[in-house]
Amino acid sequence: MAVFNKDGTGCGGKTVLLDEPSGGLSAAEIAEMARDQDAFHRLYRELPALMEQYPDQWIAMDADGIATVADSHAGLLETLAAKGLYAGDLVIEHLNTQPEIWIL
Repeated sequence: MAVFNKDGTGCGGKTVLLDEPSGGLSAAEIAEMARDQDAFHRLYRELPALMEQYPDQWIAMDADGIATVADSHAGLLETLAAKGLYAGDLVIEHLNTQPEIWIL
């Protein structure tokens, strides 16, 4: 799919029609948002297999796949920093096999 400006020019990524020619965002920003969305969708599409392979671990992913896995959130951030990766560019999730159930 692709992102298109109102004038029909493509920007890559997901299909989004913007009211303004650039929606106030650059083509690079739009492409980055689409890549972030791809990473989020990939994580949740692969979640059952990831839960089986990395139970109760922290995982960081981007659209290309797993960046790192660690036992703790602090350990995950430490490993990302050592690899020169910024946590804000990745989808981070705890693969909790015993989720807390809330009754509201």
